[in-house]
Amino acid sequence: MTSLFTDKYSDLLLRLLQINTISPMETGLPSCLGQAQSEYAIFAYEQLGSEMLYNQSPDCKVLESEDVPLSVRERAADMGSEFWISQPNLVLRWGAKRAASDTLMFNFHMDTVDGNVPVSYEGGRFTGRGAVDMKGPGVALLAGIEAALRDNPEWTDECTLLLQCVSGEEGGAMGVYGTKLLADKGYLGSLNIFAEPSGGVFFDRSTTSMTARIEVLGQDSTDDAPESGHNATLLLGYLASQLLARLSVPVESIGGKMCLAGIHTGSMHNKVYGSGRLLLNFAYHSAEGGQQICLLLEEEMENLLSEFSLLYHDLPLARYTAGSAAEICKLTWVKQGLPVLNNRHTQWEKSLTEIGWVRNPEDQLHQAFTCDAMWAQRPGTYTIVYGPGGLGSHNAHAEGEYITLEELERYAADIRDLMAAFYAARRKMNRLEVVSRHG
Repeated sequence: MTSLFTDKYSDLLLRLLQINTISPMETGLPSCLGQAQSEYAIFAYEQLGSEMLYNQSPDCKVLESEDVPLSVRERAADMGSEFWISQPNLVLRWGAKRAASDTLMFNFHMDTVDGNVPVSYEGGRFTGRGAVDMKGPGVALLAGIEAALRDNPEWTDECTLLLQCVSGEEGGAMGVYGTKLLADKGYLGSLNIFAEPSGGVFFDRSTTSMTARIEVLGQDSTDDAPESGHNATLLLGYLASQLLARLSVPVESIGGKMCLAGIHTGSMHNKVYGSGRLLLNFAYHSAEGGQQICLLLEEEMENLLSEFSLLYHDLPLARYTAGSAAEICKLTWVKQGLPVLNNRHTQWEKSLTEIGWVRNPEDQLHQAFTCDAMWAQRPGTYTIVYGPGGLGSHNAHAEGEYITLEELERYAADIRDLMAAFYAARRKMNRLEVVSRHG
């Protein structure tokens, strides 16, 4: 059997892994995403004959949308123009401009989370930040496209292919200046495939996340007089433990997920920190579920602050904090109210099953995770998430992130098969339309 993910694709992937594309949302520093996209686009043009349809940085006017998370607004304000310049979006096209019904769209991202993962290729395994999420699968898309165009040289005579490489996928940006921007411009198809580490199944329903930030804004003090300051560590620690204990089960009961994330006050041993923050992340499957979670947290916060004040009022070291808890502690929703991916399509589901793709079972909906795909669903089209590897199994966002050559080869074959099926279906439909017109 002829290999699809050949040495030239391995070389491209290793070059891309060496480029720092960590999202500015993670670090507050400019990214080299534009350089990575340029490498990718040049390869696609020289090897596969693609056309660069779009390659621009987002306009700061996207901040005018109510969908933009607070964290994006804050980071953009901190970094100014560097925030936007270092995060362009790229769209490649094969074939002429056609209606969505004749168009297939792939979406992937090369921005990554923070963290240094040494780049290597040993024993059939690629290691590096972005290996599985999503530089590796993004390169495999090209290998699959090349195979499909080689098998059907007339593919672009009947169909159009779009490939999006977006910014703003990681770091909590939720795709508002990447995928959403491109979707609003109409760069979509009849079938839209989002390359993500989906564990070997495709899903057409997924969660969306919302983030709560609990801040304590009090007065510091020295370790010689700890009773004279507000103890943010004590208050946030109390809230963290109690919120997890009280909300995790109710959140799960309505189909959501709760993540007790970062907590920070300070690192010195001889100081009482009066300020700090706690982050909580919640995933939900429906707008109604998201609203319920909001109410649960807001109500529980009010109860816990009252209970904290009573519990620590008689303890000298905590009395000042207890008396001020409600005044110095505030809850802010960094992001909330975003849509969820939830679409079905009888014909496309049948076609995907016929080529061996497996839809995520209804009783395994918890395996579907939040990603940008929610912005691409439109009436009459079908948007799915499908890619090799898994977030947990392949250490995405963690040390030792990897993907194997075998997995990339298999994914390239899946893309080839999908394009072949799309081509056959469009040829059949176009012939029927010709016959119908001529009676």
